[in-house]
Amino acid sequence: MNDLADAALAYLDAGLHLLALRGKRPNIRFHPTWDWDNSIHGVPENDADMHALEEVFDCPTTTGVAILIPQNVLVADVDTEEAAVLLMQLAGSLPDTRTGRTPNGLHLWFLSPGADANVWIGGRTLLFKGFGGYVVAPPSDHFDAHGNLDGVYTWIGDWGPIDWLPEGVEERLKFTRAMKNVKPVKIAADLSGEFIQVEFTTDASGMPDGKWRLWKRWHIEGLCKAIIDAPDGNQNNVICWAAMQARDEGVPFDLAMPQLLAAAIAGGHPADRAKTTIKGAYKRGHRG
Repeated sequence: MNDLADAALAYLDAGLHLLALRGKRPNIRFHPTWDWDNSIHGVPENDADMHALEEVFDCPTTTGVAILIPQNVLVADVDTEEAAVLLMQLAGSLPDTRTGRTPNGLHLWFLSPGADANVWIGGRTLLFKGFGGYVVAPPSDHFDAHGNLDGVYTWIGDWGPIDWLPEGVEERLKFTRAMKNVKPVKIAADLSGEFIQVEFTTDASGMPDGKWRLWKRWHIEGLCKAIIDAPDGNQNNVICWAAMQARDEGVPFDLAMPQLLAAAIAGGHPADRAKTTIKGAYKRGHRG
């Protein structure tokens, strides 16, 4: 057997589910369709099983092996400097866990009970791949955009141990999942997915003055993150501050409430108390 087949056998012995790859995609010769059950799994039990495994991974069109991500596991795909910085900010240091080196970065494996699907954090900065997805595994070949071999995937140290997801990353993922269930009220046109256009009022009575302004999505996400990151005992003050910031910038209550409330819940703050605080902040007069 070649190195690819040897690695596939080791992964199967560890109970993992696999796909044969051509480039980064499943080799359609062996996987016209695929899912968790319709994959390569189970330990070869006889010579016929071994021959079948060799046929797949010794095939000239097979250039790599992919591991299907099990339930309760997330794999961070760190392939840009921005992704690395965000991970380090949330984790505090580079986690000591199963890590694959890719030609563009790292794949870091984590235990995360309840994780089930892919999720982005920081907008589209850092992707965590989950159940239903796969990652390319060593010793697969990597090809550039022109189809030229430009590297191979390797493991950093022992490929076996998987550590728990760092607390800071878990909190951000919790917030991101909570925000997915929030459907912001669109006051007017949604411009290219980056801004929400909202009516802006300036007169003392709070009546519209016919002008419009743009409110960046990232800014309200920043307020939400401040709520989640607030230390115990000070969360209510931070929620009040965030609501007043949103109010003073002209964000309508119906837009701010669901997002700030989701952040409060993600941060472990009682929902009823957070609702009261946000409502109270909006009822107060504008800070002049």
